Amino acid sequence: MAQQLSMGVLNPLGTDQILPVFSPVVDQRVCTQEQAEAANLAFDNAVRQYLLDWIAQGTVPGSDRSPDALTDSEEFVEQGALRQFFKHHHDDALELLLQNNAIARHLMRPASEVCFSDDHYEPLLARFERRIYNLAAHREHLEVPFRYSPASRQGDYGDSIGLADLPPGEGREDIGYYFGTRRSDPTALALLGQKLSARSLAAASTLPVHIITKAYMTEAMELVKTQTTLLQANGDDQLHAFIIQTRHAADDRHLGAALLLMDPAQPGTPQRILFCDTLNPGGTPPWWHSFGHKVDAVFPQAEGETPVSARLEDAGVKLQRLHDGVPVRHQDIDCAFYTYAIADALIQLAAETPELLVEGTTADIVSRMTERMTDYYVQADIARSPETVREANVLHRWNSGRDALLAISRGTPAVSVA
Repeated sequence: MAQQLSMGVLNPLGTDQILPVFSPVVDQRVCTQEQAEAANLAFDNAVRQYLLDWIAQGTVPGSDRSPDALTDSEEFVEQGALRQFFKHHHDDALELLLQNNAIARHLMRPASEVCFSDDHYEPLLARFERRIYNLAAHREHLEVPFRYSPASRQGDYGDSIGLADLPPGEGREDIGYYFGTRRSDPTALALLGQKLSARSLAAASTLPVHIITKAYMTEAMELVKTQTTLLQANGDDQLHAFIIQTRHAADDRHLGAALLLMDPAQPGTPQRILFCDTLNPGGTPPWWHSFGHKVDAVFPQAEGETPVSARLEDAGVKLQRLHDGVPVRHQDIDCAFYTYAIADALIQLAAETPELLVEGTTADIVSRMTERMTDYYVQADIARSPETVREANVLHRWNSGRDALLAISRGTPAVSVA
């Protein structure tokens, strides 16, 4: 039986506005499995007709439209035509498909028009829809986040290879098979970074805010130091807030967030450092000591001076659930969305109560921060149920794909995380 998620935000094709990552708007429309299957069938037929029209233009053999050629074309459409289309239109295949209203409308439909399976929230996708996502992912930065299977799990025509389709003995359940547990790719992270930058620019604050979503934690903090040194050179004497959302390291896929308050007069010594992790199973964040070492490496102090890591404050939240023994399809690797929510809440606090970030206690900052993370907290410090959090993240995954498709349709795909 399929499950319908009630939250969704419609962003009609043709608007320039990227979907908000988080929205408390509740969409009461319900999509039944029968409706989803009918929509999928209509979509597959639209793609078939699109490919037949493409073949008829003489791009590939079989354009004379004789009965025999038509039969061959229809067989070709069912098999390798879509892959050939992506090869022929190497740079803009997905953009061309999105110029077709029927195709674009289906690919960019809101989550309220998608059925997700009860067990692991797998969306019910049309046959050619899945092929489009898989084939598009072969081009860097044209991925539709979370909707495609890795190349190693794709068949000859772009179909996903399921566990049941693997040779005996080769079927192993891992996160690559599931929409709800796939890791955030560069496109998803670039889109989140763009949203945070836009949010910081829109939030007027007496405490200037800088967003850094580039590279890894060490590189991000080095950039903080560099930018603060430039502020000093320009004669700036105002306190600045640097909000980081990035992966911990090249060999660590987990994302964290951090807040550094910097005085341009002292670019080598942060005035305050809050480390905001999302995974805290045993009281101390697993990356606490590693982050402390990174801080001291970037901001070394003179011999005999107290290391900067001594100023480190734990502003983490216990949201992410990732434990040994939990079935793969139930693992929670949504740290990208959690850290986005943290960074967004810190932007709001910088605009509303900058003195809190400068002088408030860690506990007060976390309380006010969680109060603004409405998808994950009922109120300050009181988290929503794991089921509600899970459904929210499924929606954010789907909307990340819509954001990517909207950007591609405008010819402005997310090409970098900066």
